[in-house]
Amino acid sequence: MVESSGDAIIGADMDGKITSWNAGAVRMLGWSAAEAIGRNPDLFTTSPPEDANERVAERIRSGAFVPGLEARWRPKDGSFIDVELTVSPVYGQDGKLAGASGIARDITEIKRLRSEAAAERRRLLAAQEMAHVGSLEYSATTEATWHSEEFARIVGLGAGESLSWEWMLERTHPEDRDRVRQVWRSLYAGSGFEDIEYRLIRLDGGQRWLHSRIRSVDGPDGKPLQFLDTVLDNTEHKNAEQVLEWQARHDALTGLPNRYRITEVLQGFLDHSSRPAVMFVDIDRFKLVNDGMGHSGGDRILMLLSERLTNAVRPGDTVGRFGGDEFIIVCENMGMWAAKVLAGRIRACIRAPFEVEERQIFLNVSVGIALAGPEDTAESILGGADTAMYRAKSAGGDASVVYHSRMTRRASGRLDLESDLRLALDREEMCLHYQPIIDLTTETPLGFEALLRWNHPDHGVIPPETFIPVAEETGLIVPIGAWVLQETLRQIQQWRDQVEGAEELAAAVNISGRQLVAKDFPDIVEAAILASGIDPAAVHLEVTETVLMDEPDLPRETLQRLSRLRVGLSIDDFGTGYSSLSYLKWLSARTLKIDRIFIQELGDDPHSGTVIELVVGMAKSLKLDVIAEGVETLAQLNELRRMGVTRAQGYLWSKPIPSELVPAWLSGTYASRRNSGDDARVPIQ
Repeated sequence: MVESSGDAIIGADMDGKITSWNAGAVRMLGWSAAEAIGRNPDLFTTSPPEDANERVAERIRSGAFVPGLEARWRPKDGSFIDVELTVSPVYGQDGKLAGASGIARDITEIKRLRSEAAAERRRLLAAQEMAHVGSLEYSATTEATWHSEEFARIVGLGAGESLSWEWMLERTHPEDRDRVRQVWRSLYAGSGFEDIEYRLIRLDGGQRWLHSRIRSVDGPDGKPLQFLDTVLDNTEHKNAEQVLEWQARHDALTGLPNRYRITEVLQGFLDHSSRPAVMFVDIDRFKLVNDGMGHSGGDRILMLLSERLTNAVRPGDTVGRFGGDEFIIVCENMGMWAAKVLAGRIRACIRAPFEVEERQIFLNVSVGIALAGPEDTAESILGGADTAMYRAKSAGGDASVVYHSRMTRRASGRLDLESDLRLALDREEMCLHYQPIIDLTTETPLGFEALLRWNHPDHGVIPPETFIPVAEETGLIVPIGAWVLQETLRQIQQWRDQVEGAEELAAAVNISGRQLVAKDFPDIVEAAILASGIDPAAVHLEVTETVLMDEPDLPRETLQRLSRLRVGLSIDDFGTGYSSLSYLKWLSARTLKIDRIFIQELGDDPHSGTVIELVVGMAKSLKLDVIAEGVETLAQLNELRRMGVTRAQGYLWSKPIPSELVPAWLSGTYASRRNSGDDARVPIQ
């Protein structure tokens, strides 16, 4: 390692004699190892600073390293090089100090570059000081002035024209004169130095920004004798600064105030105790416009919409673009009734068609309104208007909603729910209940539909209708759904193995649209089947009809793989969507589950069974099974039997059963059927 190092590594004994000399030292200094070993370092060193050698020797004797030394050495050819040196002690086998070792690196080129960089920096600083800089001298006693040609050019002074302190003050911008007067009062009072930026109006009417650094020269009595003013024309920099400042507060596309400026305006109203109202305006389904016309067409609509909003509000109201297709309106001293009227006017003006690229585009907007309360801040009002706007969108759009504090509490609760839901699986808070699916011919269970429950540690049991939409929206439904599938198949197969009479039980598992379109969904299903050992034909994946309608581009490969696995597909809540017969056939569905809303009025309304009869007839023609959901009364059961429905589930037989109680329920049910005989038609309790 020593020999292959690019640095010179040189060892010496306690007498200062060289004891080792590596190849790096040969390359750096020119002497061979034979020529150098045994010699004194004076062979290549130059005179060090006074006492430097002794200070290094003292540190080596104390056992310390000496890093970062810089030295000038003289190689064999008589030239000079700069080196950076690290010296460390060397110990013998007896543990005593035997000498020292030095590692030297040639930094000659580095020092040359540093020197050139320093010289270049000095030249650059000198050039910067000379660029657009004028000089001006004032006599404190005679008030005589002298100025350079560059200063005359900056202020627009003609050749031969004189100038005075009064002339300069008269040309100073009216808004800056008091500050300039104060600076000169301080200088005459003995401040010694002042620095000021101000505007000067030239004779041609142009305005220049000047940066003056004024230094006083005192006389023998200590009073100012003369003032030396160095003036920099800072106009271009200030103009660029003003452009940047404008850009920082305005939207680049529409020129409207942006989020930062809107917040400033709103806070200003609050500071003056006015009663501002804020409106969040969002375009409904704007993504469709961008997809259909491209972003250039979308940008054109945003510019046209900003003009309409500006024309719709009162003079003095502020219209801004918050980002994307969201606009914000801040109105001073506006009550609820006036805000609702303005929101209606805004929605009306937006409904008129937009003429873009020879096309007419029709838009609607959702408006959220927030009125300032005594404790509100700019952030809280904007947040309230945003919350109200999303409430308007969730109601279908093209609406106005006024913010209420309940919305924030609900949103906060939703956020807490989402946070807890992300940990629910790991904390084993999820569990499954099972509702039996009954064969109406034999009154025996054909299988179970798995229903997810969440046992929250603080809030108790949270119903699925509360947390499932959150899981769908956040994507948590994918890992949760995978767990439900695995646990259901494992549990059902366990009952098939352990409970007499349950050998043919089927498992019905609800599947979300997000799961169904995931590329790895068939792999997840296959893995769950293999892990549980269940017959794939006993597995029914239930998908609601509305989900199928929302996912028109279901991956055909997914459906084909599920079909090859012999897994059944059930259409849940059938009758609430708009499925076509060809679509059902393409899906290779096995079962239709009639939604409970069609079951509820059976036996009371003679026309309520029409839809069910149509579904049953269609299912027979397509060779599909039919299951009626939500059966609760004997009257409903009798009507279903009359119409030819042979499978059902509902509270008439059982509410969803916790998994640990299912084996006993199954054993009791099968025993009851055996004891009652084949003709029994009493619902299972």
